[in-house]
Amino acid sequence: MRLDKIRSVLDRPGPYVTLHLDVGRASEDARQQLDARWTTARHQLEHEGVGADVINELERRFREPTGLPGDVRRTLVSNTDEVLLDDARAGSTPWPETVAVGPLPDLAGWIAQSDGDVRFALVRTDRTGADIELYLAPGTRAATSTSVEGDTFDITKLPEGDWAQDKYQQRAENTWHANAQLVADRIAALDQQYRPELIVVCGDVRARSDLADLLSGSAATVAVVESGGRAAGTSDEALWSDVRRLVDECSARATDALLQELQRGTATGRGVLAGPDRVADALVKGEVERLLLDLGDAREVTVDPADHPGLALPEAVGAGPLPADQVLVAAAALTGASVSVLPHEVPLPQELALASGVAATLRWDDRAAG
Repeated sequence: MRLDKIRSVLDRPGPYVTLHLDVGRASEDARQQLDARWTTARHQLEHEGVGADVINELERRFREPTGLPGDVRRTLVSNTDEVLLDDARAGSTPWPETVAVGPLPDLAGWIAQSDGDVRFALVRTDRTGADIELYLAPGTRAATSTSVEGDTFDITKLPEGDWAQDKYQQRAENTWHANAQLVADRIAALDQQYRPELIVVCGDVRARSDLADLLSGSAATVAVVESGGRAAGTSDEALWSDVRRLVDECSARATDALLQELQRGTATGRGVLAGPDRVADALVKGEVERLLLDLGDAREVTVDPADHPGLALPEAVGAGPLPADQVLVAAAALTGASVSVLPHEVPLPQELALASGVAATLRWDDRAAG
């Protein structure tokens, strides 16, 4: 996952307050749970000396409805002046809730929930046009939505045997194709702006087939599903089940590709580093393309920024040893690297399995030059 949001946080001076808390409202006692959760968080923040204005703003955002169903986590990061990150995501996560104040944000919970995000477009189409929603991640609200309305002239076929049937049938076919092209053009514009990895097409059988053909040259994976549709009253339950399955398949393919890259790198001794201190040194030199973390293991070891001169973390220098995930994620964000979570249950090459849950793929490898 890209760390642009985190870089914008780190561009502002710390120390930082990090909250990663349940804010779901699906249960009958949701209000009482929110009250109890915030009371505990407030007491901890007050104990850490966080100012009243910042605490009040964090509370306002914590209590603000997200509009998301089911289990929801909200991540808030502030410094002593203002809230710098506010991100809410639906879905369950095994990572514990977080209330922390320190020289670096504590983002393990947010990363655990956000990594593997698949940008996708959901297209509900019929023969007159389509409704398109673009999602930056599963479990979030649509980043943008738009509708395409094409020509409805001659959209209905004439009865069998009508003398003008062939003529009007051809005109109807042309209209349907032109409408599908309008939809494809709109999707292409969204593709240029948002770069979705997956396009899910549902709706009228003929319309979705035509549209899928027109999208065949897209860099995104195009998937046609039978569930869902554009008609009013169409149930979305089965559709979202299909969407979640397709998103999971995209994430699994990305994980497989990453593991293959790691295996090649460890086999050749090029392009991959393992271990928190070695990766920190590579971050100093800007070598890291992607930081790889088993968050549970990386949390158990520390990195002292002072041991790595040039590590661009002025707020953390002098703080002493800090959890490796905090230091390395911050350094990755400030050097334009991305981060990926290595699932704990995935078997890794031995060199990486013994590396305290920290590895990196490199933009270049100084070892190869020697």
